[in-house]
Amino acid sequence: MLVNFFRYIESYNPERPLKSWIYAVAQRHVFDLNKRNSLMKVSDNVDVVDLPDTEDDDHISGNCMGMENYRQYYNDDILEALDKLAPIHKEALLLQQAGYKMEEIVEISFQNGNLKAKNMDTIKSRIFLAKKQMRNLITRDGDAREE
Repeated sequence: MLVNFFRYIESYNPERPLKSWIYAVAQRHVFDLNKRNSLMKVSDNVDVVDLPDTEDDDHISGNCMGMENYRQYYNDDILEALDKLAPIHKEALLLQQAGYKMEEIVEISFQNGNLKAKNMDTIKSRIFLAKKQMRNLITRDGDAREE
């Protein structure tokens, strides 16, 4: 955005209010962004292919991390640290690492009986506490911290 102020500096008229000029530059910037985004949209003549629905939506592909196969993606020090976490914290952290959105983590935890009510703040707190404890247990490189 700051670049646009330099780009349009010649259009500034000191006789007019500064905020009017800033507003005009901001409008141009938004217009340019919208124009650029509209050019990037998929054209109407592209065919969209629907993938067939599978009966087992919970099936995990071989290259996707999930609650059943997360052990193959982490080293022994990380796995040992994960095992030290409370199960409710571990579940929330692993679901987040697997790519689930917060709403989905809330729903999964509620269905598993780990949440009494669908409360996103509770899940955020669990993830925060899990990450904090993991930082205390392992280094940034995933090696166990010396106690």
